[in-house]
Amino acid sequence: MINSTKGLLVDTGFFYAFYDERDAYHNDARKKAEWLDFFPIVLPWPVLYETVNTRFSRRTNVMNQFHLIVSSPSAILLDDSPYRGGAYQAVLRHTRSGSPLSLVDAILRAVIEDANVALEAMLTFNARDFADVCARYSVEVL
Repeated sequence: MINSTKGLLVDTGFFYAFYDERDAYHNDARKKAEWLDFFPIVLPWPVLYETVNTRFSRRTNVMNQFHLIVSSPSAILLDDSPYRGGAYQAVLRHTRSGSPLSLVDAILRAVIEDANVALEAMLTFNARDFADVCARYSVEVL
């Protein structure tokens, strides 16, 4: 039931919270999961690498559920190679300025800035690292 041609960028933290009942954001993630039905889901490969770690991959039921999202017709697996060099430089700049940023978050910020990737919203529990760039590019933080 996709209602938009613009995509929903999903951060790793959402998936951790959604699949881990002990996560502090679990209940919020369960409520926000409905957004996955309304937009094409944009998943840069670094989000997949970060999400499917050893602990996550050992949970067969979780992997099966996650696979349904990743393999759905509305999922867009986004190649991160165009963003890598700039994202690494952004990490270095942020580190030097005293506001550290992970490489995955730098990739996500670069995706938001990319005029070729049409985004409606971002699903994250780490709004602080994305609020400025989302506001600048009119991407709603859910």
